[in-house]
Amino acid sequence: MSQNRRKIQYMVIAYILIFSVLFLSGCGIISGNQSPLNPEEPVTIRLWHYYSGKNKEKFDQLVSLFNETEGIKKGIVIDAQSQGDVGRLAEAVYDAANQKIGSQPIPNIFAAYPDNAYRVDLVVPLVELETYFSKEELEEYRDEFLEEGRFGENNRLKIMPIAKSTENLFLNKTFWDEFAKDTGAKLEALSTWEGIIQTAEIYYEWSGGKAFLGIDGNANYMLVSASQLEEELFHYDQSKPKFNFDSQIAKIIWDSFYIPYLKGYFVKTGRFSSDDAKIGNVIAYIGSTAGAAYFPSEVTISENEVYPIEPEVLAYPKFKSGQASAVQQGAGMCIVESDLIHEYASAEFLKWFTMQDQNVSFSVSTAYFPVKKDSLREDLIMEAYEQEDEFLPVSIKASIKTTMQMFDEVYFYGYKPFEGSIYVRDILENHLISWVQRDQESLKGLSKEQKKQAVDKFLSEENFNSWYDSFLEEIREYLD
Repeated sequence: MSQNRRKIQYMVIAYILIFSVLFLSGCGIISGNQSPLNPEEPVTIRLWHYYSGKNKEKFDQLVSLFNETEGIKKGIVIDAQSQGDVGRLAEAVYDAANQKIGSQPIPNIFAAYPDNAYRVDLVVPLVELETYFSKEELEEYRDEFLEEGRFGENNRLKIMPIAKSTENLFLNKTFWDEFAKDTGAKLEALSTWEGIIQTAEIYYEWSGGKAFLGIDGNANYMLVSASQLEEELFHYDQSKPKFNFDSQIAKIIWDSFYIPYLKGYFVKTGRFSSDDAKIGNVIAYIGSTAGAAYFPSEVTISENEVYPIEPEVLAYPKFKSGQASAVQQGAGMCIVESDLIHEYASAEFLKWFTMQDQNVSFSVSTAYFPVKKDSLREDLIMEAYEQEDEFLPVSIKASIKTTMQMFDEVYFYGYKPFEGSIYVRDILENHLISWVQRDQESLKGLSKEQKKQAVDKFLSEENFNSWYDSFLEEIREYLD
């Protein structure tokens, strides 16, 4: 045997041994039998998030608690920094991944929605969390929450859920009671979109032309509506999406959104519908459970007309012929690929943060919900609500009760990211409402007869088809 051949054999054996050691070490790490950390030489983990105000205060408290307890014991220091809001965080992480001039080094952990996590992963690989979380550990989380964090050709978990929200129908009960007393309107009607639109028309006539409802998340409305009608907008061939928006489904969505907005039954004048509720522009709105605290305690019609109100929080509505589903929201946490020690330490923090005590405490104080099955219990959450040091609005309590019932009855929808999905979501958010705003603008200054003729034209099949074709054309720029 030649010397070169023997040398090659030795190299192959050496590689096999090295691989075996690393593989067995990895198995030990996952099962918790050994740790690469050294408490005498703590590792610092840089974490970027988007929390602000009270949410940041609560998160910082928990990070300090970790650093002073588990962190000291294991040798981990979490350095958490807020980037201000979701949009700034997304851009800061993406700039760091691309090493843009002036950007900071990319953190070890960052909060992300699926769209941004996907585009960062194309530049800087994210850790496949199955590496550090065992099958048994992952089974503790609610299935839909984990599923939203899986993407890529192998559908691997790259976003760990840490707190989730959905959407409720928030209602000014005080004004509703007066309306219902005069008209016989029933709360049960608000469980379906058909009932909401019918009720909104009655309210419009009864109130002298005021809108009944506002919708905060237009993209959520379109995605969830399609899901309820059993026609999800995106179908996946491995990681490549196909857009599937049947004209019949599109017409139902159009009729339940465009038409009531155009007729004045729905309205949204600011960034959030809770702002419209504060001044009496609407008495109901579809909003995030994470924004439950912003439901107004009073309505100011004018300087001399200020009315205290009570909240009523109802489940997210569905179509009569559809299945019950609602959106799942709330950024998860991603770990950036680096080295064993930093990755392992990052995973240990996420495991700790999603344990029952701290996860329930964080969720309740921020109006989110915990992510593990054994933590999604009304008794635990309500107990934590009552124990909060600071006063929490009664609207949060009402939202908790309603949403806990939804967890038993509703499928929580989350769509998988793909290349360009961050731009596609922007189209879903803005295209249909911009069509409404364009047509509403053209009605200004018209006589009563001219307005009637214009509205008839806008409600025509021709106008729907124009919107539908335009919408498909914009979407397909990113998918074809």
